[in-house]
Amino acid sequence: MITRHDSGSLVWYDVLSPDTDEIRTLAEECTLPPEYLTDLTSVTPNVTTTASKNAVKMVLDFPFVKRTDLTRPHQVKFIATKKALVTIRFEDIQSIDNFASDFEVHTLLHKKDRLTGGHLLISLLLLMYRGLDDKLDYLTERLAVIDNEIFTGHEREMVKEIAEIGRRLVMFRQAVEAQGSALGMLYSALPNIFKTLAQEQVVILNEQYMHINRRLARTTLALQELRETNNSLITTKQNEIMKTLTIMAFVTFPLSLVSSIFGMNTIATPIIGTPGDFWIILAFMLTGFVSFFIFFWYKKWL
Repeated sequence: MITRHDSGSLVWYDVLSPDTDEIRTLAEECTLPPEYLTDLTSVTPNVTTTASKNAVKMVLDFPFVKRTDLTRPHQVKFIATKKALVTIRFEDIQSIDNFASDFEVHTLLHKKDRLTGGHLLISLLLLMYRGLDDKLDYLTERLAVIDNEIFTGHEREMVKEIAEIGRRLVMFRQAVEAQGSALGMLYSALPNIFKTLAQEQVVILNEQYMHINRRLARTTLALQELRETNNSLITTKQNEIMKTLTIMAFVTFPLSLVSSIFGMNTIATPIIGTPGDFWIILAFMLTGFVSFFIFFWYKKWL
């Protein structure tokens, strides 16, 4: 499906899951280089930037953090020419929808700048990277919740939560880091293709990308610290349980031994047969039981 957004001579084609006929239509209307058309109908594995004399093509993967029905990042293909910007995507992406609502305002505010598809590409990428900032905000909030739960006695329940956040951060980091080389090639190609594009706009985009990388590194470090803390608390609780069980086993073993000795079927067993023999043995066992606990308390093992 092709959605056209016009602003004078500049057109943005927002394309969702295109078929061959729609790609042919785009090629005719935008005069796209033939080599740009070969992979536009499906998701491709590589993140790349390709530049020609009058156009530039980018393929970027953008991570998601909330959706559970997807197993791969969102892929967007960008083609910028002097008079058009083409975006091809295969799922709904909120940042692109937001850019559509602001398209007319954006082009009017920058009308005197002789806008090109390159200007639109930089503006859209900047908006999408700010959207990644919001996604990191969501992950940071989730980590704050996990941190609170860890210290309120829910360490075991948080193991799965930490693993899920970790999986999403790994996907996030892989997608963002893969974009570095593609963006570097874009920065080199843009000044040669779009002469009116100010260098400041490219610098702002690069700063936003680097900001995402720094935040991603901090969030990953925070997750690692939470995981280590959670594991330490779980290990400590397990050690306390094992210590208690060991003490109970140590206390009950001698008592079991005593009861087994006096339960032997022998003729000359001491105490057995004397008046009150049961209470004497019971008192002996109880004394030993209390003595063990006093000893453990003195050693601060309890």
